[in-house]
Amino acid sequence: MRQMKYTFSTVEELVAFVVRAEKCNCDVKVVCNQLEIDGKSLMGIMIIGIGKPVDIICYNASVSPEELVGHAA
Repeated sequence: MRQMKYTFSTVEELVAFVVRAEKCNCDVKVVCNQLEIDGKSLMGIMIIGIGKPVDIICYNASVSPEELVGHAA
């Protein structure tokens, strides 16, 4: 399991994250406060919105959250 804190700043960034997460063969969760959302669900991620700090959790050590948000790992 790998985890990072992140704040999405644009809707385009949210969409790009979900597209990358959908290609993973593991579970990806996005947690905001006590709300846990499937990282592969665009509608779920849109509920959280932009500008809020979240925890991104990948349940496979070979997948890094940094890659999913578009940053070099």
